[in-house]
Amino acid sequence: MKKIFMYALLFAAASATVLGFNSCSSDDPDHTQTLTEEEMYLQKVLGSYVDNTINPTYASMARNAETFYEHMKALRDAVEKGTATQAMVDKACESWKATRADYEKSEAFLLGAASDYNIDPHIDTWPLDLTALHNLLSSPNLLKNITTSDDEANIEYAHNNLNQNLLGFHAVEFVIFRDGAPRKVASFTSGNDNFNDGVDFTDISALDELKYSVAVSGDLKYSIFELEVCWAGGTEAHKKALEAQERKTTMPSSTITYGENMKKAGQPGSLYTSIKGAVSAILSGDHGCVGIIDEVGQTKMGKPYGLGTNDENKESDPNYIESPFSHNSLTDFWDNIESLNNVWNGGYDASKRSTMSFASYFKKYNPKLGAKVQKAINDAQAKIKACPAPFVTNYKNAQVLAAINACDELTKAIQEADEFIQQKKK
Repeated sequence: MKKIFMYALLFAAASATVLGFNSCSSDDPDHTQTLTEEEMYLQKVLGSYVDNTINPTYASMARNAETFYEHMKALRDAVEKGTATQAMVDKACESWKATRADYEKSEAFLLGAASDYNIDPHIDTWPLDLTALHNLLSSPNLLKNITTSDDEANIEYAHNNLNQNLLGFHAVEFVIFRDGAPRKVASFTSGNDNFNDGVDFTDISALDELKYSVAVSGDLKYSIFELEVCWAGGTEAHKKALEAQERKTTMPSSTITYGENMKKAGQPGSLYTSIKGAVSAILSGDHGCVGIIDEVGQTKMGKPYGLGTNDENKESDPNYIESPFSHNSLTDFWDNIESLNNVWNGGYDASKRSTMSFASYFKKYNPKLGAKVQKAINDAQAKIKACPAPFVTNYKNAQVLAAINACDELTKAIQEADEFIQQKKK
């Protein structure tokens, strides 16, 4: 489960975040005041944030999750028929990585459905509980509920009954990756698993692992559909699929999407009672930019490293490594900072930037501070890229500490940017 360790946030950012989530009312002055020129600019930035960053990211993620699920089903069926090939395993791994990249690039905006509906811990908890997984796969009474001939029923059972440390990306990662590479097809077709590192899986049927993984990847697919639909409405097919599974399609106790709620910040009908409150939630909130920077530095890297800045990371914990079976850890970390880069610059990749963004706001109102933030983003990504791979065997390297320190500087720069926005302009 993600645990975020925040530095002391600036008072302005903290208070603005609180304001951002107060229930609105018709006589709330924040909902009736005339907007300043700066606030009108920020309103457009919020619209671009939804339309050009969040919604395209979730749409791409949903498409990739659908492809991943189909590849997992094809691999399971082929193993069962004795026709599986290495290319099938490789395709499943490639589509896992594509879905994973989109998800990690969304972690600067976990505010909304990801946090309100606990989707993030449901699909992205680590470390995987290998002992519990072995117990599940070795128990016919437990396994029978997720290995029936009805895939939709299997998915529903997994969603409602399995603990989050047996679900999501890392559960399927264990089944299809080994030592940073796609698992050899022979280990699927020879009968039992050959994994024996800490927990002995050599008594576990590889086909049962795949049947379990199909249920989990189906649950992952629908969970990602929830992110897409709850923010943007999604495709009609995805919305109907969620309704059939009795899953979420809007904000809690509401008929509007999270995207509509964000765009209407400061207006009646939005939970954000001010535009700047919404901005602060995006930049400095636990589920926004500062939240993911701190998680990358203090937790994802800091806990294995043994950073010693809080109770959670005071000692090195080599078991607390994200994406250890695929050796995707450093890519995850880089993509997390890229999610912030996308929020800052608008768009969901470097080729699709928006003209209205936090970066453009600072070019207009404070170019020096804007340049400072971009430099801090670039430096954090460069320091992460300089860490020797794989992280699972290099988590104590000096380059890791340099990357952690760069994340610390990025946190400070984003907080400074938020503080500037919160100031009342003359």
